Amino acid sequence: MSVASDQLIDRLTSELGTDSVITDRATLEAHAVDGLVPRAVCSPGDAAQVAAAIRVCGEAGAAIAPRGGGTAVALGNVPHRVDVVLRTDRLAALVEHDDANLTATMEAGMTLAHLQTHLAQRGQLLPLDPPRPDRATIGGIVAASTNGARRMFYGGVRDLVIGMKMVLPGGEQVKAGGKVVKNVAGYDMCKLFVGSLGTLGIITEVTCKMTPLPERALTIIARDGGSTAEGSGAFRLIDALFASTLQPSAIAVLSPRAGELVRAGGPGVATAVAVEGFTEAVDRHVRDITGMAAAAGLSAEVLEGPAHERLWAAVADFPRSREGEALVRLTVPPGAVATAVDALSRVDDSPVYVAHAGAGTIWIGVEAARAATVFAALTSVAGAQHGHAVLASAPPEVKRGLDVWGSPPPALSIMREIKQRFDPQQLLNPGRFVAFL
Repeated sequence: MSVASDQLIDRLTSELGTDSVITDRATLEAHAVDGLVPRAVCSPGDAAQVAAAIRVCGEAGAAIAPRGGGTAVALGNVPHRVDVVLRTDRLAALVEHDDANLTATMEAGMTLAHLQTHLAQRGQLLPLDPPRPDRATIGGIVAASTNGARRMFYGGVRDLVIGMKMVLPGGEQVKAGGKVVKNVAGYDMCKLFVGSLGTLGIITEVTCKMTPLPERALTIIARDGGSTAEGSGAFRLIDALFASTLQPSAIAVLSPRAGELVRAGGPGVATAVAVEGFTEAVDRHVRDITGMAAAAGLSAEVLEGPAHERLWAAVADFPRSREGEALVRLTVPPGAVATAVDALSRVDDSPVYVAHAGAGTIWIGVEAARAATVFAALTSVAGAQHGHAVLASAPPEVKRGLDVWGSPPPALSIMREIKQRFDPQQLLNPGRFVAFL
């Protein structure tokens, strides 16, 4: 930094107020990013204060790590430096809910659980499935592009976000998109910021498309009992589903060990198929999918009510590393999920994975001590299927010395130029994004 810590903290306190700038050691250590402890933690109360904090940090040359609920803090490379953690949790208001047009605008610090509670009163929901929705904030979900199993039916974050407001590294407040679904004026800046991990600007407000609450929702779980080659029956069932006119909202294939972790334990591979909609359509799905499971040599049971909800909450929480564990995320075309899962057994004798078959995302838990070696092998597996691998979570000592985002993308030169244009001082999450941008 070009300004001493005491001067920086004094200036932040002057702009935000004493209660909004925290410097006690316990709080700073609790907000460390990959072991890097900040000099201050700021909690602006509105977008104007976010802009003021960014201007002060820019003048001081202080690096900023934006933070929502902290559920995605393990994602990304070890940053070059962390001087100030800027929290968005005080920006938590519902700005507008246009239930007639199925849109809602909320400040970035609102948690998904809080939003869903409000929307449910109007018979609507935001169909996103991040880990820990009680902590995950809307801005954090958008910045990390946290997609869940229902992406196959409702679309991902990029599809659901139609507008947002951001504060750029220079302190300018800008907006993109709008509050209506049909919005085609100008460049779609929203898609640029979705998944940018806070490296281009800090999101302060988001507008999303909603969907009506389904009349009924349940899950059919099909198991192979461990009597067939791992996953073979599961993917016969999935092939039959894809060939049919049925429209499940999510499909998750759980390895035996993963099934235990998400409380869907039992011998062999489990395939969870979520169905939601009108009662008549759900009933038809149950009949047809149960028949398909039997034809694939699988047993089937139906979970409804709290059991259904607990299962999918646990599946959503699976991308959270446990002690001594790292997580790898493979993204491949949906048609290549079976091949990628089959290849896992050649990398690990007893893989722990949850494969979102309809979305093409596979989450794999690996021992932290083996993470770098396994990640390299899984990068090859993903590349062979025209996909990519990301080391989504690992201890800092594992992440140092490698790019957790995998091989540089073809558009890297464009990404470098965008980062330079938006953040020439390298203030926002420096080094944390692809190719250490």
